[in-house]
This record gives sequence, structure tokens and C-alpha cells, in this order.
Amino acid sequence: MNPTPVSTTAGVQAAVPAGPQGVGVPGGGGAQGGVLGGPVAATVTGSDEQSSTTAARKPRRPMDIKRLIVLISRVVLPVGVLALWETASGDPATESGVLIDSFYVSKPSEIWSALTGWVEEGVLLDSIQATVIATVYGFAIGAVLGVLVGIVLGSSPMLGEIFQPFIVALNAVPRLALVPLFILWFGFGLGSKVALVTLIVFFLVFYSTYEGVRDVEQRLIDVLKVMNASRLTVQLKVRIPSAGTWIIQGLRVSVPYALVAAVTAEIIGANTGIGYLIQRSAGNFYTAGVFAGIAVLVVVSTIINALVTLLEKRLLRWKPRNLTNVSAP
Repeated sequence: MNPTPVSTTAGVQAAVPAGPQGVGVPGGGGAQGGVLGGPVAATVTGSDEQSSTTAARKPRRPMDIKRLIVLISRVVLPVGVLALWETASGDPATESGVLIDSFYVSKPSEIWSALTGWVEEGVLLDSIQATVIATVYGFAIGAVLGVLVGIVLGSSPMLGEIFQPFIVALNAVPRLALVPLFILWFGFGLGSKVALVTLIVFFLVFYSTYEGVRDVEQRLIDVLKVMNASRLTVQLKVRIPSAGTWIIQGLRVSVPYALVAAVTAEIIGANTGIGYLIQRSAGNFYTAGVFAGIAVLVVVSTIINALVTLLEKRLLRWKPRNLTNVSAP
């Protein structure tokens, strides 16, 4: 029995032994007489069409559904909390069914009225500007000093050993205890707020940079030393890039603390800023004004954190993505 060459739809030549009714396909479509050719082509074409239809009707991925649920929950949850807060709070002496005294927690409608009142007075934008300027100036000065000192002390073990006890001692001093001194030195204006923000940001960025520089692989430094590289080259090519992730994380962590420090300085002693509005409202037992100031701080902090996140992604573009977080196709 001689094998008969058969042409399949994929263009592959296969030798199939002839059956009693002509050319047969083992286990093939015997319903059409076992003849290879038309039935096989029809079967392959039908599979392709079925695959296309299945791909077109592919259900939504579980990850997409999960993301949609998260987005909806992020909108529904705060709206529900605000609605419950509005309906449950009020004046127990004059209103019935009140669960929470609005004198202590206010109401969303009253908070909105406080915000609109500040806008009409023209103090809200000026206060936001004063707080943001103090935060930015103090953050910039503290970040630059923290990075520079961290790189210097982290690169020199001897200098690190000398200054480590002094750094620890200064970091142990309560920040609020220094605010009266800052007010005495710099007054009630911008200077005292910038000084407090600078002090807080400095230590956060310094420790992060210091540990990042010390965590550099010694093998990379030895390679450059073998190539007769200068100390500046070692710093620019190895230490600073290797500590880049540590530095960025230190900057990101210090951003909310910088805003808190600026507001704290304004509450203790200042004549402008969001903290000043909060302190003035608290002094007048105006709860809605206190919550209005807190709401403004939440918005400002969210915007600043979003900007820092975008900066982080841009500066760490070289960092490879974690392959375990990449979804399979």
C-alpha cells in the first residue's frame, strides 16, 4: 500500500494511507465519506470564525471589573458619609431626630457656607497662597540641605561617625519647642514658618539619603576605582543614582509633614494662612470654620501628593517595572 501525499489547508504535505473508500483521515470527519480536502478546509474555516466570534464576545476581565468597583466605591463612599452626616447632625434643642450635635461637629452645609464666606471676604485664596508658599520654601531648603548632608556623611564613614551623635541629638529635640524661638528670631511672618518646615523636612530627607548612599554596592565602587575614576565620578555615576530611589521616597514622605509643619506654625503664631483661619475659628467656637480649614488642607495635600507622584514617575523612569505586577495577556 503506497502512501498518498495529501495537501492540507496549512500547506503541509502529509502521507496518509489510502482507505477502502479513497483517501482517509485517521479519526477524521468520517461523516463526509472520509475524503480529505473540502471537509477539512470547512472545519478549519469554521474554527477560525468561531475563534473570531469568541474573541469579539470575550467577557470583561476580572481586573477591569475590580477597577470599576473601586472607582465607584471611591465616589459613593464619601457622598454617602456626607449625606449621613448632614441628616444626622443638627441642634437637639430645636430639632427632632438629631443624633449628633452640630455645635461639636458642624454640618456639611455649614462648612460650605463657611468656605463661601471666606471667598466673599477674600481671605481664602490669600490664606492658601501663604500656606503653600511657606510649605514650598521650607520643603525646598530642607530637601536640598538633607540631600547634600546625607550624601557627604554617607560617603565618608569617618564624617558619619563624627556627626552621628550630634544629628541624633538635634533630631530628638521636639519641633514645637523651637517654634517660640523661631517666632522670636524671624517674627510672625513667613520666616518662622519656613524655619519650622525646613527643620522637619531636613531630617526626613537626610536619613533617607544617608541610608541610600551607604546601601550602595561596594563592588560597583571598586570597579570605578580600578578604572582610576575620581571621587566626583564615583559620586555622580554610582552613589547618587543608586541612592535615587531612597532620596525620592524621602522627599515623598516629607511632603505631608511639610504642610503639617507650616499649618502648625500658623496656628501657634501667625497672622495669615490656613492655620490662622483654623485658629481664629476655634477661638470663636466656630466649628464649621475649623472643618472648612481642614477640608481645604485635604484638597491642597491631595494636589501636592499628586504632583510629587508624577515627579517620582518621571525621575524613576529608568527603574524596571516589577514583572510580578504585570498582568498576563
